[in-house]
Amino acid sequence: MRTVPDSRIVLVIGLSAALGVAALYRWPFPEDNDLLQLIESQKPWLFDGIKYAYQAMLFTTPCIALSVASSLAYIFARRPGRTTGFPKLPAYPNPAGRKDLFVVIGELHHPKRPEPVEGPRWLVLPSRGLFTGIAVFGAIGTGKTSGCMYPFAEQLLTYQASDPMRRIGGLVLEVKGDFCRKVREILKRDGREADYVEVSLESPYRYNPLYNDLDAYALAYGIASLLNNLYGKGKEPFWQQAYTNLVKFIILLHKVLYDYVTLFDVYECAINPQLIEQKIAEGDRLFERRSLLVTLDDFMADKRLENYPFERDSDANRMKAPYSGELEATLKERNIGYELQTELDQTERSGSVATDHKRQQFEAVKRWFVHDWSQIDPRLRTSIVEGIAVFLSLFDDNPAVKRIFCPPKEAYDPVANADGRFGKPLPPFSELIETGAVCALDFPVAANPGLAKIIGTLMKQDFQRAVLTRIPRIEREPDRHFREVLFLCDEYQGFATVGENDPSGDEKFFALSRQAKCIPIVATQSISSLRSTLPGESWRTLLQTFRTKIFLTLSDDFSARTASDLCGKEEQLKPSYTISENGQDAGVSVLTGRATAQKATLSASKAYHLQRDFTFEPKIFAELKNAQAIVLAYDGTNPHPPTYCYLKPYYLDRNRSYFEQLAGGDL
Repeated sequence: MRTVPDSRIVLVIGLSAALGVAALYRWPFPEDNDLLQLIESQKPWLFDGIKYAYQAMLFTTPCIALSVASSLAYIFARRPGRTTGFPKLPAYPNPAGRKDLFVVIGELHHPKRPEPVEGPRWLVLPSRGLFTGIAVFGAIGTGKTSGCMYPFAEQLLTYQASDPMRRIGGLVLEVKGDFCRKVREILKRDGREADYVEVSLESPYRYNPLYNDLDAYALAYGIASLLNNLYGKGKEPFWQQAYTNLVKFIILLHKVLYDYVTLFDVYECAINPQLIEQKIAEGDRLFERRSLLVTLDDFMADKRLENYPFERDSDANRMKAPYSGELEATLKERNIGYELQTELDQTERSGSVATDHKRQQFEAVKRWFVHDWSQIDPRLRTSIVEGIAVFLSLFDDNPAVKRIFCPPKEAYDPVANADGRFGKPLPPFSELIETGAVCALDFPVAANPGLAKIIGTLMKQDFQRAVLTRIPRIEREPDRHFREVLFLCDEYQGFATVGENDPSGDEKFFALSRQAKCIPIVATQSISSLRSTLPGESWRTLLQTFRTKIFLTLSDDFSARTASDLCGKEEQLKPSYTISENGQDAGVSVLTGRATAQKATLSASKAYHLQRDFTFEPKIFAELKNAQAIVLAYDGTNPHPPTYCYLKPYYLDRNRSYFEQLAGGDL
């Protein structure tokens, strides 16, 4: 821009000199003119002045005319601020060749105005910044998936792809059904197709959310918390406590008897109280050998007792027979005193070894059933069961869902399932994480929105527990390399859960996941979508756990205002203009009726003053173009000021500038 005026002046001077020389030869000074001859004879100095002035005008006149013409052309024919070319970006760092872990968000130009600069650069987040979380907000069709989720996934999954000990694994959740396919293509291209593990209704994997090392209370609490997030939390805490208690003891009963439980088992026992009684009776036979004891005198006095298998107990000096309801009724009928004796049976039955620990747990289940659950009013029990059934019935009415997510115990037995007839059990997330596997849940929300959220949330919670268990091991082994773990969730509003006062919740996981080297990246349509999904003001607690926030176009006023508030305010120079007009000897015109003056002065002034205002007004967030974002970045050490950032969609050349692609119609 600065060279344009300089070249214009040089051109004007050159053309003026050429025209002046041509005019000097075409119209030379008329020295033979009689008047000029007379002036030369009388006053030679005046003659010389006229001659030199004439010759100078032959050069200055074209110079003035050309200067005016070129100035007018520069002002009116050329638009200010228009560049003649596009800035050249630095070379995009190839993800496959990176030695250090980082993610390129996009290209940076002017931080406060959407215009190019001569020296653009990349916005890069190092690993320590990635561990603090990235949240992407963008309305439908703004490119949050193509401009953020796909490029970020490619950069992270391609990193150290050839090194089995360093490549990144993790969990991928989505609701549309196409993101998993893209992740699989990325892994296949990098030679990591074997690392892809997909859970879907067509996959061979079987996933039981209750098959882990958590105790019954933790599993029940997670289900009750999920119920609250799905259907809302009431003001009365009784219902969550009742749900938790019922599910806890049903799970505990199955773990004690079979060392295995599914969500269908919980549902079946919840709606069928007789089934609980049958399983308690089965536990009685498994854990206890009961006997009836009577004295020797009573036995000898009543010959009817000889019909029962009584034997003498020398230690107690009494007669003892195995317990039966018929024998107990006979003793009561004939008013014979007896004693009920319980002994621990150490035999192995029903696939479970009856240990003292399990016997005590079984006794706890019996006490709950007899003295708690059975004493509740039937109508209240029905309400509690219905609250559970509406959630768990989803694992009964769909055979495909039941087959995948409620597999039989034999599926986890390598002998009974040697031929794979019961499917392939999904390995624990603790194992998947450490082997660098990428687990993806391909369960489109269009199939069943409620079920998709339930399965995704349960899988997410299972993954979060496995990630947090890494923290003690990382602290104990500081010299060992622990691979980074990726949590990638598109349309996050469909899977978000918060615990508020509860010990579980995404906000608690994201606050601790940095120590476990987890990289959480989520995308959602707006802040309003999180607000409408989560109870109360808990969305604020969840939002603050993501230190890096990427805002694309926001189509609702609440999200735009919140984003503007998050970007903060700064002192800005605001111009103010003053125009004044003064007149002397003012009067009223007879023709127009307006005030006129013989002498008038008009003045205009411009002043600047400091004013604290939003760095980015809410209106700006509603007018962002595709692949154009405002980013609040955090590099793990220092927060970056909010800035315009231009994303690089996966289907475009990343070495071409955003403004070049925009001008070419690629965006």
